[in-house]
Amino acid sequence: MPLINREPARNVLPDLIIPALAVAFAIYYLTTITEVPWISQASAVFVTCLLFLSIAAFAVRTVRRIRKGTEAVHFEHLVSDVPTQVKRIILLAMTVGYVLLLDPLGFTLTTFVFLFCAIILLSSVANWRTAAIVAASCSVAGYVIFIYFFQTRFPKGFIENTIEGILRHGA
Repeated sequence: MPLINREPARNVLPDLIIPALAVAFAIYYLTTITEVPWISQASAVFVTCLLFLSIAAFAVRTVRRIRKGTEAVHFEHLVSDVPTQVKRIILLAMTVGYVLLLDPLGFTLTTFVFLFCAIILLSSVANWRTAAIVAASCSVAGYVIFIYFFQTRFPKGFIENTIEGILRHGA
């Protein structure tokens, strides 16, 4: 019987960090919104349910892959090559920049710029069209869902003020 050359199982431990933090934040958030208007509570519960469903699907997929042996959870080799580490540091800096620029630039523009730059950073400049489409779609969806429909008080910038002015004068 010939020996089968199998690739070593991919370590998924780094992939579990964001879902774990998302669950912790969602639980914290849900416990702190008891005094806000019902529409904010409803949107928070809706978004949290979607988040938990996504994380559950990810967990099921990960467990299946671990059982098949294609993925594993271990603490070895968590520090990767230098280019990957540099990308991680840049992404962290971009996240801090997103938080700092959110108030002056507004939710929609800041979200677009962050997503566009993150996609370019994590893929390549050659994907700029796809990055622009995804970033624009997510920004517009975020605006429509959170600002227009749920009237969430996200920071307003040029885009939000312009759309608000057009809607106010158009109606």
